[in-house]
Amino acid sequence: MTRNRMTFIFILVMLIGVSLTLLIRHQSINPTVTVNKGEASLLSSTVDEEILRLDGSWRYESGIVSQVDRRSYRTIPFTTPYRESTYELDIALPTGTYALLIPKSLSSSKLLIDGKMVETIQIGNNRLVEQPSLLLIDDETKQFRLTIQHERQAGNSAPIEESILVGPLHAIMTTQNAYAGYEFFMLLISLLIAMFYAIVYLFHRNERLYGFGTAFFLLTSFSIMSRNGMWISGSDKLTLSLALLSIIMLIEFSRCLERVSFDRFLAISRYPLYGLTVLAIFLPSSVYEGYEYFVWMIVLFITFFWVGLNIGWLLEKYKSGNPLELLTFTLAQLVGYIGITTSTFIVSPDQQLYANTFTIIYFLLMFLLLPIHLSTDKNKKQQVEALASQHEMSFFNAQIKPHFLYNTFGNVIALCYTSPPDAARLLSHLSTYVRFIFENGRTENEISIRQEVDMIDSYLAIEQTRFRDSFEIEKEIDESLLDCSIPPLLIQPLVENAVRHGLYRHPGQKRLTLSIQERNGMIEIYVQDTGSGFDPDLSKETSGIGICNIKNRIEHLQGATFDLNSVLRKGTTVHLRLLKQERTNHLDAYDFN
Repeated sequence: MTRNRMTFIFILVMLIGVSLTLLIRHQSINPTVTVNKGEASLLSSTVDEEILRLDGSWRYESGIVSQVDRRSYRTIPFTTPYRESTYELDIALPTGTYALLIPKSLSSSKLLIDGKMVETIQIGNNRLVEQPSLLLIDDETKQFRLTIQHERQAGNSAPIEESILVGPLHAIMTTQNAYAGYEFFMLLISLLIAMFYAIVYLFHRNERLYGFGTAFFLLTSFSIMSRNGMWISGSDKLTLSLALLSIIMLIEFSRCLERVSFDRFLAISRYPLYGLTVLAIFLPSSVYEGYEYFVWMIVLFITFFWVGLNIGWLLEKYKSGNPLELLTFTLAQLVGYIGITTSTFIVSPDQQLYANTFTIIYFLLMFLLLPIHLSTDKNKKQQVEALASQHEMSFFNAQIKPHFLYNTFGNVIALCYTSPPDAARLLSHLSTYVRFIFENGRTENEISIRQEVDMIDSYLAIEQTRFRDSFEIEKEIDESLLDCSIPPLLIQPLVENAVRHGLYRHPGQKRLTLSIQERNGMIEIYVQDTGSGFDPDLSKETSGIGICNIKNRIEHLQGATFDLNSVLRKGTTVHLRLLKQERTNHLDAYDFN
């Protein structure tokens, strides 16, 4: 991971942390309220400054107290097995204008103050579903008895897990607006990310990933808008169906993101989700609550294995490449898994707040995937282009020149009449040379120095035959290095360059020297000729295909260096330094021995 990427991720994480801190700073409610056997005296509390929860021991007026679920004492009212329950609490408030925020789970309950029925003000425009409501406290009423008569609805066995909040009227309204603004913020983020994915998809129509990303965030946005019917009129069935379809789009998104070995697992996981979506539409409302719980258990089961497989593959991929893209996606999946778990199993007055927080973090991580994937895709394309260019240069550099082939065959034919043994020897060298080019041109495996030297010997033998031993050859090779590995066709193009561009143009004494020695754990390779040479400042010899190819390949080898020196009419010297590496056997590489 580069320093720029690490800096970008650090800044983004800091921005996410600061933003979420500001978002939830005013969402937390002080749970400290002294409630003692049905009495809550708030005269010495901070109720005039902040919102408090009326948690504690309310008086339970219906049923047998010993049968109350003691684990739910921190929730108001208690969770009981009875259909009808009555709770009472004596409240003492300081001077001021106060209100009670009644959660939506108690919105259908009867509220009494000092035995008289009171009306509440429902919050929100949707009258088809339960909504939180306000109970305004008269300025003259500072001490009163609050009575709740709760009746469970038919088919609804869910416990009451939300608290009644008390505080100044303006603070209550601000908090409720903040909760609504929190969901609006989630919706806004989801729609913006969907728009970004859609824009990128317009410019990358062949990339299905961006199309699935757009569909995922659009379906998620519609699911948020249909929740509680706040923006789209509908039911919980519509919300669940949209959520399941968005998960299916996420699976398709993941399959395009990385072609992993467990792609079949993800492909099969789509079908039960399609079936659950159809059932969610047609099942009756009486069994819907239990069905929704079952659906999210299935989603958690799939997500559990999905995250585990991602982490396992991430650890494997970390050894062989940059896992930033997969790491970000896996982290997003882990956050989403925690968010679903929180919504399904965690019982807390702040449950929805925690779930929304995890959702926003998940959205931001999924948005972060967009620039990461674009950057990764761009780097891959650049690598492919560079590799194609390198292979193209390697092809032009390593291809057998037509005139070289024609002249060699002409020499073989001539020697067949004058010296058949020499013709056979020349044909053997040509066979070795051609076989090396074709065998090692089709593999990326490294070869031994011995193989490269054998091929160079065949090439030089052919050239000396063609030009009637017009140049001398000196070799200074440390035999202990012959089994060390090097990339194929790394030395031969330098030798060919020296012969074709140096020695053939020089009328005087011609000598080619090849030296391969070890020094300080490095392999020192010298290819030197006493040919015509050139002026590096004036000539374009150094920009030839062969030299450029070697330079580009050297840049990708750890610790390797390339140095070229040439003097006009005196010769050229090329110096390569490579890390010494013992050769491992490769079946793809042609071995002359």
